[in-house]
Amino acid sequence: MDRRIAQGRPDRAAGLAWRQISEVMSAPPHCVATSTTLGDALAVMVRDGLRHLVVTDEGGRCVGVLADRSVVAAWAAEPTTLSYRRVSSVLDRTPAVVATGAAVVDAARLMRTACVDAVAVVDTRGVAVGVVTGSDLVALLAR
Repeated sequence: MDRRIAQGRPDRAAGLAWRQISEVMSAPPHCVATSTTLGDALAVMVRDGLRHLVVTDEGGRCVGVLADRSVVAAWAAEPTTLSYRRVSSVLDRTPAVVATGAAVVDAARLMRTACVDAVAVVDTRGVAVGVVTGSDLVALLAR
């Protein structure tokens, strides 16, 4: 890589890292309930061209993000699982969420430490107001 080019990027990247998460998130998020079957969730993903869905409890609070790869992994383990297994059964115990006031770097760090490629953005009540994916972060850097 040309050093002249590489030397000019850290300041720009640092500035992007501290932008508000609201500048990069997709809003409103596409949501499904914890009781939704994996098959129904997959149908929403296919219909809307999505790789992630925010999962909510009965009170509308975010409990995690469902990735298409989690659905595929469950299906690969047991092909009939899509018709009866619930979304809640494949979620991580600790949801990957950031607050609305978070910076882009906060989401990126969480994605890295939690080994996920999407995080939900939640308000003070825990209600999802957006979602940020790895693709969103790459798009920000490419601007």
